[in-house]
Amino acid sequence: MKQSYRLKWIEIDLSAIAANIDRVRKALQPGTRFMAVVKADAYGHGAVEVGARALASGADCLGVLTVEEALYLREHGIAGKIVVLAPPSPVEAAAAVRSRAEITIDSEALANALNRAAKSPILVHLDLDFGLGRWGLAPARAISFLETLARRKKLVCSGISAHLDYLPGKNAVEAEEKLDRFDRLAGAAAKRFPGLIRHCANSSILLDFPHRQFDMVRVGNLLYGVNPTTRPIPLKNPFAFKARVSSIRTVRKGEPIGYASEYLAPRAMRVASLPVGYSDGLTMEPAERFIGFGRGFHYWGMLGGKRVPFVGRCGIAHVLVDVAAAPRAKIGDVVTLPIRRTAASPRLPRLYI
Repeated sequence: MKQSYRLKWIEIDLSAIAANIDRVRKALQPGTRFMAVVKADAYGHGAVEVGARALASGADCLGVLTVEEALYLREHGIAGKIVVLAPPSPVEAAAAVRSRAEITIDSEALANALNRAAKSPILVHLDLDFGLGRWGLAPARAISFLETLARRKKLVCSGISAHLDYLPGKNAVEAEEKLDRFDRLAGAAAKRFPGLIRHCANSSILLDFPHRQFDMVRVGNLLYGVNPTTRPIPLKNPFAFKARVSSIRTVRKGEPIGYASEYLAPRAMRVASLPVGYSDGLTMEPAERFIGFGRGFHYWGMLGGKRVPFVGRCGIAHVLVDVAAAPRAKIGDVVTLPIRRTAASPRLPRLYI
């Protein structure tokens, strides 16, 4: 439902996402495929809208985490190639087949269930565990597993993958060793089973190990303007959480304000109330530029290009900000706020621009 006046909303700039896709594609080696990862509702940006734009902007396929996410995209008109990146439970085999997605597998039980549920051949990807420990087959079993997989008439292995436990700035040497192991193992598998797509590089690996792109990269963070590394790459931020000032009060020096009277005004202040709180996902430790860390780290919003720090505790549906830096602030003015994108409430309207 359209509204002429909103109290709070999220703006998503799809042209910024398209620009980020173009930037990433320029970093790829010739022939490397590009998967746009739209799991977790495209990191809070809207999987349907982002998925459609990504495919239109040249992505070879979309990556989701679950069968449920794949079905959601199909139900909303996404017809392009989708890869489910987490192995589903064997009891989800029928739904996995119905999603018309390529399915990641890591066990005999899942392979058997998919083979029984499929009426015609479906594409699968074998995922290997190189230490992350969440799922994946032991690398030593890869070749023998692929050999048994080849005997199942309804399953066609399309890819071999891994997701490393790499964290930029923490374990680069270990990551390089694991990437080398994956390269050798996946290369041997591809020689034995021609046509396998090898993929292991996410946003961090693409930037920090550009020589390890393999056959396809899986990009999530960079798509949304988030660079998890120290390597420079020009990206655009497509996401902004905004709310309007709902009231403004003058507070005397020394006057307590907020829950539990915990905050004592250090000076005469103008304090604005915003109709957003932790039920919207605010102050869920978003780790963005809007947070200052140090003595008593704090959050702030931006009003007219000026910082407006949070005052007192964030409530379920409101937060107070000090508008001293914006002396002309008035009711109805728009404040841009920090939020972890995947924690932003789905009840918040998304406006696509």
